[in-house]
Amino acid sequence: MHRKLILATLAALVMPAMSMAAGQQHSAATAQNHPAASAHANATAGEAGAARIETCTATTNTLIDHLEKGDFKSATSNFDATMKANLGADKLGQFWKQVASQVGTLQGRGTPRNMMYEGHAVITLPLHFEKGDANAQVACDADGKVAGFFLRPASVPAASG
Repeated sequence: MHRKLILATLAALVMPAMSMAAGQQHSAATAQNHPAASAHANATAGEAGAARIETCTATTNTLIDHLEKGDFKSATSNFDATMKANLGADKLGQFWKQVASQVGTLQGRGTPRNMMYEGHAVITLPLHFEKGDANAQVACDADGKVAGFFLRPASVPAASG
């Protein structure tokens, strides 16, 4: 009997306290979204960025494949309008032939690095030529078109001593 009385007393004390706590919730005007909502938005944005980076990586490899084969028209097929206007197939062919005359033929590729920068997926692909290394840097717009292409010498490690 004492147990029933104690339980009844606890229930009488706890229930009103729970009711009062429930009534003290934030109003809709001051309520904040659960952190998981923004985490989900970030994850979704991250997935979209990852998909763009994956597409740009494939585009970069295809561009270099066409350059290796000397198919400069195909190499420019995925350029955006600005790139096509400023670096058409003829100019790109002249550029690639000049590169080959200086560093030899392309021997291999390294592991690509990627980032998102000002709305562009940017891929840096190490290229290994007969006489030296370079980094191809390709920027892709939101549609996956090449919006920038640079070939830069690979950074040389500082001499120790």
